[in-house]
Amino acid sequence: MSMPGSFSPHAPSSPKMAPTAAASSASAGDVKKPDAFLTPPLRLGESSDAYSLHSTNANAPGRFYDDDPAELPGSGGDDDDLPPLYTDEPSADGVRDPLLQIQDLHSKQHGLVPPHLVVPDTGNEYHIDRRLDADPSFLQRHIEACAEIPPRAFVRLRGTHTEPVRRGDKTERQTHVDFDVRLELTPFLYSDIATHTSWRTLRTADNFAKVRRGTVFATRAPGFGGARAPGGVVTALEAGRPGLAEWCHRYCASHAGLKTFQLRREVTGWNEDLVRSKLETLVRATGYQGHVAVTFPLQGETVTVFNDAATNRWRLLRWVRVLCVLTLTILLAWPWLFFRTARFEVTVVEWPLSRRREGTAGRRDYVSLSEEQWYNMWARAVRRAVLERRQGTLDQGDLVAAEGAQGATFEGQTEAQAVVGNAVGNFVRAGVSAMNAVNVRFGWGGDH
Repeated sequence: MSMPGSFSPHAPSSPKMAPTAAASSASAGDVKKPDAFLTPPLRLGESSDAYSLHSTNANAPGRFYDDDPAELPGSGGDDDDLPPLYTDEPSADGVRDPLLQIQDLHSKQHGLVPPHLVVPDTGNEYHIDRRLDADPSFLQRHIEACAEIPPRAFVRLRGTHTEPVRRGDKTERQTHVDFDVRLELTPFLYSDIATHTSWRTLRTADNFAKVRRGTVFATRAPGFGGARAPGGVVTALEAGRPGLAEWCHRYCASHAGLKTFQLRREVTGWNEDLVRSKLETLVRATGYQGHVAVTFPLQGETVTVFNDAATNRWRLLRWVRVLCVLTLTILLAWPWLFFRTARFEVTVVEWPLSRRREGTAGRRDYVSLSEEQWYNMWARAVRRAVLERRQGTLDQGDLVAAEGAQGATFEGQTEAQAVVGNAVGNFVRAGVSAMNAVNVRFGWGGDH
């Protein structure tokens, strides 16, 4: 199964995934950019369905094309701040520059207002701004801007074993980590990473869903099994599903002393059981006999808006939380905060890696890579990392090193499987370019 569209540079586009946006995006005023800023094309066949979800960046600038690379000026000396380019192979067709919108992306890194707090371990954001409490349209635009930022999705592969340790007169079993590697899925949430085109969908809670609707406890909508007044009379029958604008109005109109509005980011359309099975089989094939765990963590899963109140600012201070724990006042503070806070947890943005194909039974369309293609791309690098007992996140360098390693085929592979492995290298290089763009998007090389 070949990868659709230009993510596989040498594979023809699928008939159902014909590109529709490439021709209209170039303009006569386009200028050429130095070689240091050019990356291989990352074009996926974009069907009309991708645009019906309103997920295309409407502010995307024109794309750059050049049929004569020799005319480009030499690169300057300002490229030291860019991440290393792991491939310098020229593209066979047009070139798109994924760095065009970096400045715009950084300005929208956290929506319309900077976060009051970003939790380092989880990447979850907390925002406090008076405008978000009083202006429903400003709150709506802020949530929509935050929805354009994907979660950092990972596949984590961890192997451990236990050993007896003698401590005085006691023998305890201590857990040792043999390997702990992570692989990022974020680049594959886009059908065209140069223009940040995806299949994301921003939706609000269904009336039958049990969520917090400005309440303390999760409940269904009035008239759908929730919010009944004494005597069993429905207080206010919900007329249809409220949209984001309506929920923003309700949040701003709420008179609750403490209130929150939350956006949750989700990654859907990924067969976790299939990926888990393949990775576990790959690890066992190395002879490893320890405990293997495959998980799928998300960073930046939630964006929470707190109303501008002193209590909300205090509850986000680390030293205040530590003090409450040490003095045991948390036994009183936590119940008070829980019952005092009205929570609006009604907004979800879905970032699908695949979706069901209309009119077919069980067939799916993938935004970039299928689970099989993703596994074929990473299998050599993962196997090598496991044998080397690596700990950390695998990146483009690991892909390139594994692809160019001696004896690249696995033991027991047939010639036909080896030919398939060579074809995998085509979209490995395209995947490396996509991950280079994500490195620029989220930053790289910083202290941890």
